[in-house]
Amino acid sequence: MRVVLGSQWVESSEEWLIPTLICDSLTLLSGEPKTGKTALACHIIRALVCGQQILNCQPIARDFRIGIMGFDSKWRREIQNRIPELMESVYFVDPINYKDSNEWQLLFDEVKRLGINYFVIDHLYGLGAGADLDRQHHFQEVQRPIQELMNVTGAGILLIAHAPKGSDGRVAHSMASEGFARWLLRLRGSSKTRTLTALGNNGETVVRKVTLTPSAVSIIESAKSASESVLSDADGQLPARARFILATCPIGIRHNAKAIGKWLSEQDVGISDPESGRTAVNNLIKGRLLQRVGKKGEITAGPKLVL
Repeated sequence: MRVVLGSQWVESSEEWLIPTLICDSLTLLSGEPKTGKTALACHIIRALVCGQQILNCQPIARDFRIGIMGFDSKWRREIQNRIPELMESVYFVDPINYKDSNEWQLLFDEVKRLGINYFVIDHLYGLGAGADLDRQHHFQEVQRPIQELMNVTGAGILLIAHAPKGSDGRVAHSMASEGFARWLLRLRGSSKTRTLTALGNNGETVVRKVTLTPSAVSIIESAKSASESVLSDADGQLPARARFILATCPIGIRHNAKAIGKWLSEQDVGISDPESGRTAVNNLIKGRLLQRVGKKGEITAGPKLVL
């Protein structure tokens, strides 16, 4: 067991692998059957491996190796048919039930040996076969190997789950499944047009209207996020906040959104706590009112900020 003083702990990973779409820990993608969850997952894999934009979001630069564990019939064939050009960066993993602890330990070793740094599990029902997912303590048993996989290997995970018919895309069964995830993607719609809602505790809710086919995913129109709504308001709250940070924030912490967020929460500017402050800074970066110079460089004025 390690006990580390907070001031000595240094974050070693990025919060987002694809901003507002995929975080660096567990992202839960849910939707009714046949809404295109696997197709969207394949587009996400392509964006990560190729470093290309998806839904106007740019993935971080990294050499991604993707592990995929599927539970439906012929899932390997489906993946190979959807993204054949990526097979040198994709590893098919034999499905493992959540109870098979020995198999999971072997998988952890293989993931580390092969350098797999992102993992897709398709789907929760297969992983948790035999468990009563309506009972929280059963779900906790199902999620344990997922948590260990992240802890042991450092890999981020996209977990796909079914939603009930006629729903808003929210995952079926216990709410614990959504509580376990850091970021949620809810997919709904019955035609080529889908609604993709992204929400969680490390960013503001974003709703996108998208066209989704096996060959492409693209935005039709993007509903405003909370930050975009404020940005368009006449009072100019977000630009004023960006200017306040640039004018008064200590130079020594301007490379760290978390530190700036903590500082903001102490300035009597309507930011209630450090986490809200960090979210506010990230929203300014997403809105291009602020920008980071280099991967971990100083946060400075963005291209949309008029000084």
